[in-house]
Amino acid sequence: MLLLLVFILGLAIGSFINVVVIRLSAGERLNGRSYCRNCRSTLFWYHNIPVFSFLCLGGRCAFCRQRISWQYPLVELTTGLVFVLGAYYMPADDWWWLLTYLVLAAWVVILFVFDFRFKVLPDIITLSGAVALFFLNLARGQSLISLLIAVLAGTGFFAVQYFISRGRWIGAGDIRLGALMGAALGWPQVAVAVVLAYWLGAVVGLALLFNKKYSLKSELAFGTFLTAATLAVFIWGEEMVSWYWRLVS
Repeated sequence: MLLLLVFILGLAIGSFINVVVIRLSAGERLNGRSYCRNCRSTLFWYHNIPVFSFLCLGGRCAFCRQRISWQYPLVELTTGLVFVLGAYYMPADDWWWLLTYLVLAAWVVILFVFDFRFKVLPDIITLSGAVALFFLNLARGQSLISLLIAVLAGTGFFAVQYFISRGRWIGAGDIRLGALMGAALGWPQVAVAVVLAYWLGAVVGLALLFNKKYSLKSELAFGTFLTAATLAVFIWGEEMVSWYWRLVS
């Protein structure tokens, strides 16, 4: 029952995430009724049921019949499944852990979609997420020192790269994302997430290079790997750290 409730919650949050991404990218305010981006018609509540409405409408606007982007159901479904993943791996009745995970998951999906589509990591998302996750982790008993070290390490690591390369290697948004990663994971898990993200980026980059869909001058949306790695380490970080120490010892 918990998995089903969390999945439904994830679908609803995913629907709102679509609103956040589309409206922020267009410089619009988040409040107000939903409307068709093509004909500007105001949508009714039953046009906004996650996934279901998209399928019933055949992927088209109810008014002008313009095609609706597949981003909408994909983000809703992905958010629902990501939420279920956290509920499934929740430590025994640790509701603070689950709440922190769900907040992290919502912010991560927003940033993933933003960076994937626009190669932008909005400060309002990264910084608000960093603050929320920092205090949520304090509330669930995480060490203040561990969190502060992780935030400094996350921001510092990317800040050094940014200033050395003058913004050619990474964007300034990655620095703020480093703060969110530190606030979400603590130390030393944030270091594990950074290493994992670079490995993921290298594997995907090489695959695209070999398939001739990418060149050495192409720009990868590195925030997508950082966000995915952060979520993975939040769930399995302790196991990853233990495995690493066993490997090197």
